[in-house]
Amino acid sequence: MADSTLRKYIWLINTILDAGKITFREISEKWDNSSLNYKGTELSKRTFHNHRQAILTELGVDIQCTSMRENSQYFIANKDEIEANEVINWLKDSIATESLLLDNKSIADKIVLEPVPGGRDWLPIISQALKENRRIIFRYTSFHSSKTNDKDRELEPLCLKMFKRRWYVLGQSMNDRKRLIFALDRITDLSLSDDTFEYPSDFSAKEFFANFYGICSDGYSMPTRVVIKCFREFPKYLRSLPFHHSQEELEVTEDYSVFEFFLSPAYDFVQELMSHGDDIEVLAPIWLRNILTEKSNALAALYRI
Repeated sequence: MADSTLRKYIWLINTILDAGKITFREISEKWDNSSLNYKGTELSKRTFHNHRQAILTELGVDIQCTSMRENSQYFIANKDEIEANEVINWLKDSIATESLLLDNKSIADKIVLEPVPGGRDWLPIISQALKENRRIIFRYTSFHSSKTNDKDRELEPLCLKMFKRRWYVLGQSMNDRKRLIFALDRITDLSLSDDTFEYPSDFSAKEFFANFYGICSDGYSMPTRVVIKCFREFPKYLRSLPFHHSQEELEVTEDYSVFEFFLSPAYDFVQELMSHGDDIEVLAPIWLRNILTEKSNALAALYRI
């Protein structure tokens, strides 16, 4: 469950965003009826302004007022930045889901969620390592090996990333400074090292993954222009939930639509394309089309009578 104070911050942000502009009295009335206010506490102006300051400092959300009068209205001054902030949007979605479950315990058997793999227990330790630039020591069992690895690894963590309900940590190795990624659900015996490291000033997690789909980079598929043709209803799904931030729609017809991307078409992207069967045809690059052809032929061979 999310920290109760953080949940209040997100509730306040959502309340103001939904209203556009809203007075303190209206905010207070909404708080009186909120499921978060299970103790029935009153929202004082002092608490409200403390929340405003904390929200600006910790989350970067700027809540301003139209004037200093009694009926002044509050609004989000940097709304565009908030809409583009992946962390805040993820928090909003997570807390909205949590509120849904807490408010509807009587119909819990009618709400079906996807199971999440293990690894969440390591999030606090890795978060602390990221805050303090501390190395982490752990053991790791890869899906590529049937043997449990009992050798300690040491890593300088750079960021956390979630992909398809799994958490991953990206870091750099001690010896060759090579950047490696590990799934948290395959980590065992994780601990903080006493040693600190100098976090690279030129590293940006968002920029590092900008050309990825997922978490895999196979080293040879450099960022390139990818063009796919989508059939039947699939273009509608792709418009509502794009594969990648570079996605552009080049052509729309009654029978198909053509989309363009600029990314590294590594393993995760190939698997995503394969998962949609004949709803997608790769047009370019040719080498990626050939990979899909080979995989499709191999799949057909498995079911050939």
